[in-house]
Amino acid sequence: MPLPLYDGCAVRESGDIDGAEHFEALTRRLRAPLLSYFARRTGSRLDAEELVQDLFLRLLRRRGLMALENVDGYVFEAAANLLRDKARRDRARLEGGPVDLQTLDPADDLPGAEQVVGGRQNLARLRTALKSLPPRARTIVILRRFEDMTHAEIAARLRISVSAVEKHLARAMIVLRDALREEV
Repeated sequence: MPLPLYDGCAVRESGDIDGAEHFEALTRRLRAPLLSYFARRTGSRLDAEELVQDLFLRLLRRRGLMALENVDGYVFEAAANLLRDKARRDRARLEGGPVDLQTLDPADDLPGAEQVVGGRQNLARLRTALKSLPPRARTIVILRRFEDMTHAEIAARLRISVSAVEKHLARAMIVLRDALREEV
């Protein structure tokens, strides 16, 4: 008889076995191999300890973990995912670089006069282009861009097909794009 699937993994039938005892046994059995795995990849015993703790915390929250047929494989796949997440966070932190708050000038973030004028001109062109659209296309653009409705929601509201919404939106976006490209 084939095993039932749970989250894409084959699952054993769990009887009246205490899951907490199995989880504790799992942590005792896999702690050293996981520490080794993380230490080799991070180069830091402290980072490895922290990653093992994070992993076991995640696993503790995972319903049906002990019923998986290949728990060890799942644990090491979760460990690889955790390592990828850490690398991504570390990379993002490094790209930002340190910021010296003493030399930070809030006025530097303000747009210049040229940017303000250009933005106002773009807004005026967009308003004019939006008003030039047929009423249905204008309504669809407003519902999509300002009300953040999905194509299906717009279609249901206006009683038209999703395909019609997409066509109206595509034509309208071309008009609006062209309006922004115009030189003053």
